[in-house]
Amino acid sequence: MSNTRFVVGIFAFAAAACGPKPVGNQIDASGGGGGGGGLTVDAPACATSVVTAEQVALDLYVMLDQSSSMDESVSGGTKWSAVTGALTTFLGQSGLTGVSVGLQYFGLPGPDGFDDSCTASDYAVADVEIAALPGVASAINSSLGQHSPSTATPTSAALQGAVDHAKSWAQAHTTDTVAVILATDGEPTECDTSLTSIDNIAKAAVMGTPSIPTFVIGVGSSTSNLNAIAAAGGTTSAFLVDTGGNVNQQFLDAMNAIRHAALGCVYSIPTGNGPVDYNEVNIVYQPGNGGQPVTLPYVMSKANCPATGNGWYYDNPAAPTQIILCDSSCSGIEVDQSGSVNITLGCATIVQ
Repeated sequence: MSNTRFVVGIFAFAAAACGPKPVGNQIDASGGGGGGGGLTVDAPACATSVVTAEQVALDLYVMLDQSSSMDESVSGGTKWSAVTGALTTFLGQSGLTGVSVGLQYFGLPGPDGFDDSCTASDYAVADVEIAALPGVASAINSSLGQHSPSTATPTSAALQGAVDHAKSWAQAHTTDTVAVILATDGEPTECDTSLTSIDNIAKAAVMGTPSIPTFVIGVGSSTSNLNAIAAAGGTTSAFLVDTGGNVNQQFLDAMNAIRHAALGCVYSIPTGNGPVDYNEVNIVYQPGNGGQPVTLPYVMSKANCPATGNGWYYDNPAAPTQIILCDSSCSGIEVDQSGSVNITLGCATIVQ
C-alpha cells in the first residue's frame, strides 16, 4: 500500500463513546455487525492526539545470476542488460521509503581465481551491503556497471550464502522484514546441482528463526526448477520472465510484486506514548471514497483469518511487535490509494 495514508489515533479509554459494549477487556464483533467486517466506530471522537504510523521496514538481499547465458540476446538487448536496467529503474522509483536493498552475484571466483566458488560463505558477503533507498541506489548501479556475464551457475552455494546473510541481517534488525530474491536464468550447473538439496535450503530458511522467505525471478526457458524453490521458500511460485516479450518490464513488474508480497500490510505498534494495552487496540479503515469507516476485527493468528472479509492479528500474541492485516483485508485496502488506516489505542479491541 505505497500511497495509502496511515495514522495512529491515541486516545483515553471511553468505552461508551467507542462503540459496542465491552465483553471483558474486548468487544465482541460477532453480533449485529455482519461478522465484524462492517462494524464502525467513531474513533476520532475519542482521540486526544494523532501521529503518523510507520510501516515495517523491508530489507531485500538480491542474489543475481551473472552466468554466461545471461549474455543471450532478447528484445532490446541481452538478458543481462534488460535485468540490470530493470533493477536500476526499480531502485529509482518513488514511494520506496522504508525499503533497503543489498546485492551479490553468482558465480564468484573460487580459491584458484578461475573456477567458481562452491563455498556458501563467499556469497554471504554482500558486494553492496543492504542499505536504505534511495541512498544505496548509486552504489548498486555502480556495482552493476562493473559486472558482466561470464560464469557458470552455482545455485546451491549462492542461495545458501544469500539466506545466511539475510538471517544474520534479520538477527541484527529484529523489527524489519527481511527476504532473499534469487534472480537467475537457468538450471544449476556446478557445486551441488541436486534440485532437492536446493529446495531444502530455501525450506530451512523460511522455517527457521528468524524466518527468511526466498522469492525467485526466472528469466528464459530453463526455469523448470524455480517454482519448486519458491514454494519451498514460502513464496508459492516463481516470477517467470518470458524472453519473447519485454524482459525489462517483466522483471521490473516482478520486483514490484515482490516488494508488496514481502511487506504486505504490516505495521509497527506505536510505542512513543507509553505502554500499550494490547487488549485496547483497534484497526479502522477509512475508505478513500468518503464512505463509513470500517473497524477490522482481531483474530488470533493468520490461520484464523477469514477467506473473505476483514481481520488482523499480532505477529506474536504473547509479545506483539507488529500488527498484520489478513490477506483478505490487505488486498482490498492496498488498491485504495486515497484511503487511510488508523491504529487506535485505548478502547476495548473488537474481536471476531
